[in-house]
Amino acid sequence: MNEADWDAFAATYAAVQRESRLPIQDDVVAALARALPLKTMRVLDLAAGSGRYALPLSCQAKQIELLDWSQQMLTQAKALLDQHRRHFTMTHADWTKLPPVPRADLVFVSQLPTLQPEQLPALLALTTHTLAINLQTLAANSLITALAKQLDLPVPVMPQADPAKATALTAALAAHQWAFTTDEFRYHQTEQMAVADVLDAFNRPFSGQAANRLAQAVGVEHANQLLPVQEDYAFQLFIINKP
Repeated sequence: MNEADWDAFAATYAAVQRESRLPIQDDVVAALARALPLKTMRVLDLAAGSGRYALPLSCQAKQIELLDWSQQMLTQAKALLDQHRRHFTMTHADWTKLPPVPRADLVFVSQLPTLQPEQLPALLALTTHTLAINLQTLAANSLITALAKQLDLPVPVMPQADPAKATALTAALAAHQWAFTTDEFRYHQTEQMAVADVLDAFNRPFSGQAANRLAQAVGVEHANQLLPVQEDYAFQLFIINKP
């Protein structure tokens, strides 16, 4: 997705973030507060999106800057932080084009889909002290798993929840011999969903008849009928000391 795509998606993305029942933002910031002197630190929330992590970070850090290449994402984040009367600054920019000089004591990055291990030196150049990277490593949905079995297809892996990214990041850190620690966060919840709600995960078209047959195979009469679905999520937080 380019900047225009993220601008168009910003309002929907912010609504999804607000509706999420996962307390991942609070758990991650609490872990950072245990590991670091956040009260004395300037924080750069890089690729800040709609402000999900910036809000609790603004309650803990000395000061916070939100940076994103989508102006509409920053607009959503500003509305959220203004609602809670938080102090912050905002920068509309592509982080890969920033000067390679320290910008904060802590650079925080969460679930940036384009992040590659070879960009670690560029990220570390932006901090005086610490780089923190939060990755989603699991997003399992029992209904999608059941449908994949019926279709004889692999269970789709969500791009934002690919465990291979954490493996690659760990390997890169070890190769550079950079000191780091990790925290893991796991969540389990039940949602009401219909077969029709999750068919997009398979990235192929389904006729109404085919969708209804799949629904019947998993125990309901039609594709729009709700049923309880188990969801499991996992995240891994990397806290990396600047060499």
